[in-house]
Amino acid sequence: MKLLIALCLLSIVYAIGWYQIHGQFINEWFRKYELYLIWISVPTTYISIKAIKLINEYFEGKIWPNRIITFTIGIIFFSFLTSYHFNEKINVKTITLLSLCSVIVFLQAFWK
Repeated sequence: MKLLIALCLLSIVYAIGWYQIHGQFINEWFRKYELYLIWISVPTTYISIKAIKLINEYFEGKIWPNRIITFTIGIIFFSFLTSYHFNEKINVKTITLLSLCSVIVFLQAFWK
């Protein structure tokens, strides 16, 4: 349950982070209100800290699972949000990489 909660929290954080960084290319609001976007970083950083703590507890204090899982979530969200907003279609190479990311997370989560 800790891992599932952490994955959900990190998914929210990564989605918000993507819009904080790339929103400037989508809508004028993001360029106009950059300071609001900076302040959104405070609660998302706090949520990230708590999510990483849950992953750390789930993996009995090991640090590497955190890195692998957060990297993979970031790649997945980047791929889909970039494809959706910028029409950068997901090609065979991207599908292969996303599949490998999924395998890595599965192995990290279930291979103890």
